[in-house]
Amino acid sequence: MSTEWRSGTGSALLHREAAPVDLLAFLPSPRREIRPRAVPDRDEPLDVRLHAPTPDIVIVRVIGPLDSRGCTTLAIRVRQQLHRAPHVILDLSSVTWMDPEVACELRALRSMAVDCCTHLHFAAENERVVEGLRRIDLGEPVVAGTADSVLACLAPRNG
Repeated sequence: MSTEWRSGTGSALLHREAAPVDLLAFLPSPRREIRPRAVPDRDEPLDVRLHAPTPDIVIVRVIGPLDSRGCTTLAIRVRQQLHRAPHVILDLSSVTWMDPEVACELRALRSMAVDCCTHLHFAAENERVVEGLRRIDLGEPVVAGTADSVLACLAPRNG
């Protein structure tokens, strides 16, 4: 049997087989769980994002390490929202580390919210952050979950 190919002697074009499709490439990757660290990365910035799902609610999402320097930035952003909506949700679910020194600033925000007749809600998923917030005793229960958990509780009241 000859393995030589000759032109015009009945040879057919051979098609390359398609590589199998990797279906795992189309699946969404699972949500990366953020665990609070004992010590923050010095170069990691604090990211503060605002979202207003309804005219009566503003969500302030905090991402990264919350130290005294970052808390000053956070306090400025939260103070701006206290006059905007009757409910402000401070979502600390993505905080990677929280300095105990931020207690004074968070208490001051809570006091200012009361003076403005605004409800300041605290939400956090990380056990260390939740425990830290509970030790601070903000006068407001801390929701062990995301801002969506607080939002779900507020929606029936506002709607």
